[in-house]
Amino acid sequence: MAGLTVEIYDTTLRDGAQQEGMNLSVADKMAIAALLDELGVGVIEGGWPGAVPKDTDFFSLVAKELTFKNAQFAAFGMTRRAGTSAGSDPQVRALLDSEAPIITLVAKSDVRHVERALRVSGDENLAMISETVAFLVGEGHRVLLDAEHFFDGYRYDCEYAVRALLAGAEAGASTLVLCDTNGGMLPDEVDRIVTEVAARTTTTLGIHAHNDSGCAVANSMAAVAAGALHVQGCVNGYGERTGNADLIAVAANLELKRGAIALKSGGLRESTRLSHAISEITNIAPFPRQPYVGASAFAHKAGLHASAIKVDPDLYQHTDPAGVGNDMRMLVSEMAGRASIELKGKELGFDLAGQGELLTRVTERVKNAEAQGYTFDAADASFELLLRSELGEAPRYWTVENWAVNVASTPGDPKNANAEAVVKLRAGGEQRILTVGEGNGPVNALDHALRQAVSTVYPEIGRFDLVDFKVRIMDASHGTDAVTRVLITTVDTETGRSWRTVGVGPNVIEASWEALTDALFYGLLKADVVPIP
Repeated sequence: MAGLTVEIYDTTLRDGAQQEGMNLSVADKMAIAALLDELGVGVIEGGWPGAVPKDTDFFSLVAKELTFKNAQFAAFGMTRRAGTSAGSDPQVRALLDSEAPIITLVAKSDVRHVERALRVSGDENLAMISETVAFLVGEGHRVLLDAEHFFDGYRYDCEYAVRALLAGAEAGASTLVLCDTNGGMLPDEVDRIVTEVAARTTTTLGIHAHNDSGCAVANSMAAVAAGALHVQGCVNGYGERTGNADLIAVAANLELKRGAIALKSGGLRESTRLSHAISEITNIAPFPRQPYVGASAFAHKAGLHASAIKVDPDLYQHTDPAGVGNDMRMLVSEMAGRASIELKGKELGFDLAGQGELLTRVTERVKNAEAQGYTFDAADASFELLLRSELGEAPRYWTVENWAVNVASTPGDPKNANAEAVVKLRAGGEQRILTVGEGNGPVNALDHALRQAVSTVYPEIGRFDLVDFKVRIMDASHGTDAVTRVLITTVDTETGRSWRTVGVGPNVIEASWEALTDALFYGLLKADVVPIP
């Protein structure tokens, strides 16, 4: 495949938007389209104008306001209806009105769907395909034919499935896309069928794979290996049911593993950033274990891995994470050895090479802490504070005398619940501060009281927003006496920096206090606020 050019066709805005829980506004689609163009996909499918009012509005705006640098724009629609001409069919006319230079027509290629769903004869379906493609090509458009349920149709009646393709090819379709609409194919089947179809036409073949069997990316790669030069899918594997082929994984496999050309303008090196930016717009959290661009894609936890990575990162990584704009991370856990701690320290800016005694102390402290319920996998800030304490550099901004929380509630009237927290501490010049905070729960009240106590001395704390709060009961068999772990995510609204801290205690309030205190200490440290000597 070296040097082979494969056209990447993104259908996030149409097929991807059918994912359960996703609801994109016109503004969302405009923003995502711009990011897809920056990624370097060859074609962006905008939706189904004429059938979906929101898509009609979107196409109108794209024609007026968006200029693509890398991609071409496509409209999706269906062949003419039975008993009418292509030129008089309102759905076909809407495709012309969209002003999209590329039109993708979905057509039935499984004779069972033709006869039972469309309720027309096989010959009439072929005429619908041929006449619609010819009409749109005659109007100056590039036309792609998406052969719906092609693989299932081919296995049932291969001759009719191929006739449907050839009807489009003979009418002028530039690309014949074989769709695994049910997502049930396996790579060896895809390879065989695409190879057989390629022997019967010189028209460019494409693949549109769904992930119901977990093979969408593998099936796409198999199709390209068998001769397909066009791949359809969605960023982040979005789509209904289990999703479509993840286009970033496909593009990365093609470029990094096979030496093919997929994304334009070096977009692959920006794929992690763009993947996460699109996730923000869709309001679907990025999947940490997503290949190539996930936060855990190049994260290493086992001490054995760390020892090898210290010698050569390539020993435990299948590719350089920089190629997709990602980065290697070391996870500190009970599995950590001294090599893991040394590499993690380097990642955080500490040179621990040659400090064997220190590395041993930190390693043992991490293992003991995790035995008590702590986890540092996702709490880098807490680990850095632990490391600094072993180095004698632990930051201190205040000392707490005591704190207390009181919760009052009226049975049967949860809206009448009230929480109050009292915090006594010494901050800054060691002045004594006492504050009372109220909240909708004990942790919220405690957070308010602590911030009120120290914000006059350290106004920077006003920039620190608690954006995520997770609680886990460590040993449910102990019931209400179980150890509780709290993980907090904090963001500095001025710099955009985020960090996570962990706390463990016999109850959620004590665990939260530890995580909250660490979060504020770490934030002040990174804001270059000088600690108390």
